[in-house]
Amino acid sequence: MNILLALLIIFTNPSDKIKIKDPWMRISAKGQTTGLFFKIENNSEKADTLYKVEFEPAGKVEIHETYDAGNDMMGMREVKFIVIPAKSTFELKPGAHHVMLMKLKTDIPKGYEEDVTLFFKQAGKIVIKVEAKEMMKKKMMNHN
Repeated sequence: MNILLALLIIFTNPSDKIKIKDPWMRISAKGQTTGLFFKIENNSEKADTLYKVEFEPAGKVEIHETYDAGNDMMGMREVKFIVIPAKSTFELKPGAHHVMLMKLKTDIPKGYEEDVTLFFKQAGKIVIKVEAKEMMKKKMMNHN
């Protein structure tokens, strides 16, 4: 009976169902805003929902999406949550869904590391370590 219970606990641990991959944030300055990006890998048989993010050095944290605002313009707006379907990966990246870290209480230089807490409806609280990096520049293609 104890072996069965132990196996049940091992295979139903919600924190094993959600994996966070490649977390990073853009460098920024005190009082400014920066973006937080990562991949959410949902290995479970059920969808899960990211509904809250905490980052102590930010005065305000919001989950955002980028959308087509028309006239060749893009806009950003807050969303209350992100649903990650079962057996899938959802990527938060520049120009798409991302987390906005606003009213920064400190500079965020290259190499700066800090904990971020993610809250999921199924997996619960997951704490990750995030490093500040410079934004990758898109390479221009030469079609000559």
